[in-house]
Amino acid sequence: MATKTNRSLLIWLIVILLATNISTIATIFYHVYFHERNLPDIPGMELRIPDGHMGRFFRDEMNLTPKQHRQFRDFRHDFHSNANGITIRMQENRSALFDELARENPDTVHLGQLADEIGELHAQLKVLTFEYYLQLKSVCEPQQQKKLHFIFLKMMNDERAGMKMPNRINPNN
Repeated sequence: MATKTNRSLLIWLIVILLATNISTIATIFYHVYFHERNLPDIPGMELRIPDGHMGRFFRDEMNLTPKQHRQFRDFRHDFHSNANGITIRMQENRSALFDELARENPDTVHLGQLADEIGELHAQLKVLTFEYYLQLKSVCEPQQQKKLHFIFLKMMNDERAGMKMPNRINPNN
């Protein structure tokens, strides 16, 4: 009976390893043949995202018309006004979370609430970001949309864009 149990376990182990290998190969195949092909086709597009003057950067890189440049500026102003408020609240909640963790007897219910609030704020920031992107995209011509997509890939540190942006760490946080 023990031999039959060992044999069954061995068969299940082989099945699990086979399934794991197949899923790994399928994942690699997907990323190599499908995922990477979503990168916009912009010949010779090498890009360095500046630390400032984003209005000029978008204007120059995307060859914006004066009207488009004004629209981008207005969209960017609205986005940053709202995004800054959210990021400040996220930082306040992170500080409160670490303060609670530092207490002798941290309140896990409060920690959970803070974590939930941070998650909700992060989701709000992501929604705000994609709404901003869609606003920008709405005033672009098709070729400009491809460049915009490429720029956002870089700004979001997407490895498909060919280069990662430097991490910006604020030492005051």
